[in-house]
Amino acid sequence: MSTHTNTMTSLDEWLELVRSQNMPIFDHTVQRVIAVAGNDLAPMSELAGVILQDASMTARVLKLANSILYNPSVTGISTVTRAVIVLGLNAVRNICLTLTLIDTLVKGDARDRLGRELGRTMHAAVQARALAAAQGDKSPEEVFIATLLYRIGELAFWCFGGEQADKVEQLMRQGDLTPEQAQERVLGFRLSQLSRQLVREWHLTELLHEAINHPAHRDQRIDSIMLGQQIARCAEQHGWHSGEMDQVVKKVAVLSALPEDQARALLLQKARAAASVVTDYGASFAAPYIPLPGRAHDDSVEPAANDTPAPSTACAAQEQRPQRDTKLQIKILRELTSMLDGSGCNFNVIMELVLEGIFRGVGVDRVVFALTTPDKGALKAKFALGADWVGSSEGFNFTRPHRGQDILFQTMDHKRPSLVVPGLREDVDRLIPEQLTQLTGPTAFMVAPIIIDNQSIGLFYADRGPSHRPLDADSFDDFKHFVHQASMGLTMASARR
Repeated sequence: MSTHTNTMTSLDEWLELVRSQNMPIFDHTVQRVIAVAGNDLAPMSELAGVILQDASMTARVLKLANSILYNPSVTGISTVTRAVIVLGLNAVRNICLTLTLIDTLVKGDARDRLGRELGRTMHAAVQARALAAAQGDKSPEEVFIATLLYRIGELAFWCFGGEQADKVEQLMRQGDLTPEQAQERVLGFRLSQLSRQLVREWHLTELLHEAINHPAHRDQRIDSIMLGQQIARCAEQHGWHSGEMDQVVKKVAVLSALPEDQARALLLQKARAAASVVTDYGASFAAPYIPLPGRAHDDSVEPAANDTPAPSTACAAQEQRPQRDTKLQIKILRELTSMLDGSGCNFNVIMELVLEGIFRGVGVDRVVFALTTPDKGALKAKFALGADWVGSSEGFNFTRPHRGQDILFQTMDHKRPSLVVPGLREDVDRLIPEQLTQLTGPTAFMVAPIIIDNQSIGLFYADRGPSHRPLDADSFDDFKHFVHQASMGLTMASARR
């Protein structure tokens, strides 16, 4: 941490410091995730597509989607598309925001103090989410993220505060001043003011804005946020078996309309879930600060000596291209079969699932699903995955040639998939549209038609052009299998309807 914090005496200077640390709201991926999730008209594939561009984010979202907090039924989720369907747009958006927030914070120096603050914050968020769910809230995820970000100023300060954070900590340990008084003496303002300013500047949810500016407002959702904070602090300061906690349990029972014994059981269950999920989010150093039932109170506030976070592999993972993974293919095909067997089979969802299966399971750089017009005279991209698809929805748009054939329309007309390697056969090279070469470069590619009721309705296209990896026979077989399964399933679904 730079020593320039020694001279920082104003709230504006601290705001500027936080801006310079690439906090998650300024992260490009998270901005896109929030924008897509906030658009009611955006298809699920758009959110999945944003996440899938980041290999590290994809793996961690799927890990959390299968965690006890988000998936208590332990029904396996193998794809981001399925995670969005099962968990909902808000839950997946908030997972991404939380992951990026924690990634940013763990780069700081004040690990002990940050661990305590982050543990308390995550514990409060998990408890508030449970309280909202118990009341039948329409979106417990909004309550979770509002609670998580309620003390964002405190989290940022303990992460990036340097010597000034040390001074505040020293004054607090002397016991003569409250935390707020110590903050005012060193900084000239309270960290709650920093939180309030950041929430206003980042234009986060209306619920968070209301909670941080009007915490005493009589509202069930704000009550859940504030009570979540109280549960976490009481457990930390007094333990689970104390008179103070008994009073908190009474409040929880009233708010959630549960008997007191069930309310207490709910709190204990969510404390364990919070300790587990903070580790899943990549902050294992904060887990020991969450007081767990049955653990001695004094032992709940100090981390284990060997508790160090695993080294981050996010940067390396982002540079990797999806690799062929036969086990993942099997999992995704099972999800596809389950979806097709269901009564609510949705064409778009099936196509998105196949798209992701080809992208991650077959291991390609780019994949697109294009639909044909009713007169079979044109093809236009509907869904696409791959970071190198610049303007793919507009670019992958082809009109049937006036004379002769090209490989795309021939694939649909003959209902036959093809693996095309430019330069191998002159007769095949003549079939590759110049527009396609301009869009993708001179690269090998695979195409296969989607056939419903013996009619070609479109095709899948995939390549590994950006990474210059070859397409082999096994990959082509895998690709054909995914497309064939989709065609068979959709034909069966069409027959059922």
